[in-house]
Amino acid sequence: MTKLLIRSMLFSLLFISCEKITIDPEYPTTFYKLSNEKLFQMRASFALKNKYLVTSLNEFGFCDWGEDLLQAETPQKTDTLSESQIIEKIKNFVSENPFETGINNPDELKFSKILYSTGYEGKKFWHCFAPQKVDTIDVMNAEIAFHISNSEITICVGNWYLEIYIPLEFNIDLYAAKKHLIGKKVTHSTFGGEEYHVIISTNDIENSTASLKILPIVNADKIELHVGWEINIPGPVFYKIYVDVMTGTIIGQTPTIIS
Repeated sequence: MTKLLIRSMLFSLLFISCEKITIDPEYPTTFYKLSNEKLFQMRASFALKNKYLVTSLNEFGFCDWGEDLLQAETPQKTDTLSESQIIEKIKNFVSENPFETGINNPDELKFSKILYSTGYEGKKFWHCFAPQKVDTIDVMNAEIAFHISNSEITICVGNWYLEIYIPLEFNIDLYAAKKHLIGKKVTHSTFGGEEYHVIISTNDIENSTASLKILPIVNADKIELHVGWEINIPGPVFYKIYVDVMTGTIIGQTPTIIS
């Protein structure tokens, strides 16, 4: 699974008192680290079903390198497949591994290709991505990539997320999210590692734009899918802040790197 940059950007700041928060037991959608026994069973089944694949499953059961590479069979050299044939092969793989890839509908994938210049005939790397959406909300850092060797899929890394829950009503609307950012201190870093701070002003908020996003937040034992307001503040120092729609906490920020 692609490493999530969000992990290093997290900090919590509660905007409103706990008494005003409506607890939704289904939120956020959470994927827990699998037990060793369950993971062993899933990896064994995955390897048996995909005999040419060298990648395995990570601790959450998603396509990734895993702790150990699979002892996969080497596919026989064949004629290079056409682009449409490769796409069809990838779609079949996705259909056969819906949980491991997180994709229920392979037709939602879009494909871009990168050709390796390794000298091995028929070896191609296909990067498949289209922002995963729940209704109209983009899921950040959800992508998947495939490596094709001798017309067989030999590597699959990355994933989408199945069945993300979106609450019907939000505790924090956009107006409240923006209002509570005023006066908050945002930390940024230069290329040299020096930190500096920006205080969000009313003018910053008035000039900001916003949209809803779904953020996968990785902890030691789980991945949580939070719905947040992505607030884009323009100006000489451009940055984004993500505010959870249910708790009012800042769940992420994109630091600005300056030269």
